Amino acid sequence: MANSVKINYLFNLINSGSQLLFPLITFPYASRIMLADGIGHVSFFQSIISYISLFTCLGIPMYAIREVAKVRNNAVEMTRTTVEILLLHAFLSILGYVVVAVICMTVTQVQADIPLFLLLSTTIFFTAIGCEWFYQGIEDFKYVAVRGVLVKLISVVLLFFLVKTKEDILWYGAYSVLGILGGNIFNFIRLRKYLSRDVIDFRTLHPLKHLKPALHVFALNVIISIYIQMNNVLLGFMKDAEAVGYFTAATKLMVMAMSILGSLGNVMMPHISNLIAVGRMDESKALIQKSYDLVLALAMPLTVGLIFTSPSAILLLSGMDFIPAILTSQIVAFNILMVGLSGVMGIQVLYPLGKINIVILSTFIGAITNVLLNILLVPRYGHNGTAIAYMLAEAAVTISMFFIGHKYIPVQFLKKQHLHYIGGCIVMGGCLHFISLFDLSYINTLIAMISVGGMVYVIVLLLLKDSIGKTIWETMRTVLIKK
Repeated sequence: MANSVKINYLFNLINSGSQLLFPLITFPYASRIMLADGIGHVSFFQSIISYISLFTCLGIPMYAIREVAKVRNNAVEMTRTTVEILLLHAFLSILGYVVVAVICMTVTQVQADIPLFLLLSTTIFFTAIGCEWFYQGIEDFKYVAVRGVLVKLISVVLLFFLVKTKEDILWYGAYSVLGILGGNIFNFIRLRKYLSRDVIDFRTLHPLKHLKPALHVFALNVIISIYIQMNNVLLGFMKDAEAVGYFTAATKLMVMAMSILGSLGNVMMPHISNLIAVGRMDESKALIQKSYDLVLALAMPLTVGLIFTSPSAILLLSGMDFIPAILTSQIVAFNILMVGLSGVMGIQVLYPLGKINIVILSTFIGAITNVLLNILLVPRYGHNGTAIAYMLAEAAVTISMFFIGHKYIPVQFLKKQHLHYIGGCIVMGGCLHFISLFDLSYINTLIAMISVGGMVYVIVLLLLKDSIGKTIWETMRTVLIKK
C-alpha cells in the first residue's frame, strides 16, 4: 500500500477515534448537569433536524468525494465541480430551512423552545458550507484530523466552562453543534487555497447536473438508515424498551470496532476513484487487493477480540444490569467481518466504478432479510433474535454483492496469506481465553485482553513473515520516527 495511503489512514483513524473518544469524556458530565429530561430534550430536537439534514444532504458528501477525486488533477474542473456542488447543497439547505420554519409554526413540542431548535438547526448550514468531502477528495486527511481534534478540544473546554446548571441548555446546544461541525467554518474559508473564481464563468455552471447521481447515493443512505433503525423499531414494538436497551448497548462496541475499518474505506475510495479516472487501472487493482488483505487482517482479530472482551466491556461500560447484552454483543461481532468485506467491494470498488446500483440492490436484499428475520426471531429470542437477524442480513449484503458484482471486483478472495490471519486469531483467542480464567476486575481484564491480544496477533504475523504484519510494524515505526 502506498505510503500516502498508510499515513492518510492513520490520520483518518485519529479523526474517527476522536469522534468516539470525546463523547465518552463529555457525556457523563453533561448527563449529570442536564439530567435525563435535558439530554432527551436536545436529543429529540436533534433527531428531527437529522432527518431534515438527510434530505438536504441528498447523498452529496459521498458523491462529491468521488467527483472531486476524479478531477483533482485539473484545477479548472476541480473548481467548477466544487462550486457546482456547493451551489446545489446551498439550494437544498434553503429548502431545509423552509421545513424548519414550518415545524416551528406547527409542532407544539418545538414551539415550547424555538430558540434551542433554531440553534440546533444551524447544523444544516454548517454541513452545507463544511465541504469536508472536498478535503477527502483531494486526500488532505492530515488537515481534517488536526482540525477535528483541535475543534473538539476547544468545544470540551467550553462545555465545562459554560454548562454548569440545567438552565444552560442553550449553551449545551451550542456545544452539541460546534463540537461536531464547528470546524466546517475553517473548511469553507480554507477553500480559497485551492479554488479560484477567475478560472470559471458562473454563467456556465450547471449545479443541477449533480442532482441525479447524488440521488443514487441518497437512495443507498435511506435504505441503510431504515435498515439499521428498523432493528430498534421492530424490537421495541415486538418486545419492550428493555430489550432495545440491551441491543443498543451491545451494538455500541461493534460500531467502535467497525470505525477502524470505516477509516480505511474513507481513505481508499477517493484514491481509487482518482486512479480509475486517470486510467491507472493496474495500479488501482493492486491497491484494491492490498486493501482487501488489510481488511481481512484487521476485521478477523477485531471480531475474535470483541467476542472475548464483550463480558468485561459490557459490564464496565453499562453495568451489571446489562448482563443480557453480553451474548448479543458476541453475536453482532461477526458483523465487523461482514461489513468490512462489503465495504471493500461496495465503497472501494463498485462505487468508484459507477456501479452503485449493485450496492443499492445488495443493501436492499439485506434490508428485506433483516425485516423478515426480525419478525421470525424476535418473538422467541428477543434482543438476541434481532442480533441474529442483523448478522445474517449483513451476511446477505456481502454474499449478494459478491455474486452480483464479482466480475467488476479485481480481488483474489482466498489466498494462502489469509491463513496467517486465521492462525494469528487462533493463537490470540487462546491467549484471551487464558486471561479470562483469572479473577481480574473488568477494567484490568479489558486492558490485558486488548494489549496482550494485539501484541500476540502482530507477533504471529511477523513470525510468519506476513506482509501486512510488516506493513503495520513499518507504519508504526515511521510515525514514531517522525514524532
